[in-house]
Amino acid sequence: MRPGVALFDWSSIPEETPQPGVVRQTLHGERQTLVRYRYAPGAVFPVHVHPEEQVTVVLRGRLAFVVDDVEILGEAGTVVVIPGGVAHGARVVGEEEVETLNTFVPRRATAP
Repeated sequence: MRPGVALFDWSSIPEETPQPGVVRQTLHGERQTLVRYRYAPGAVFPVHVHPEEQVTVVLRGRLAFVVDDVEILGEAGTVVVIPGGVAHGARVVGEEEVETLNTFVPRRATAP
């Protein structure tokens, strides 16, 4: 393989619990960060701000995002783009587990 090319399996990436009911796996590339989140029903990710642009793909379930005090609903198959420096958070809607993939550009120095 070429230098810099890597193959990972999600099962090999350590899990963290940044909030109750939220499981996070983080993978850093050279210029971006990819994060897989799994949210249990009732889970909430508090409003926060970071300098990186965030693109979130909702893979399954429904997640209500609060972006600059406006609530928008992300459902399986939707993509939410949040510019860097914008306050945002999320909460699970319904009784189904939610799974998302999130990219952060530029690469994050610390976990989101």
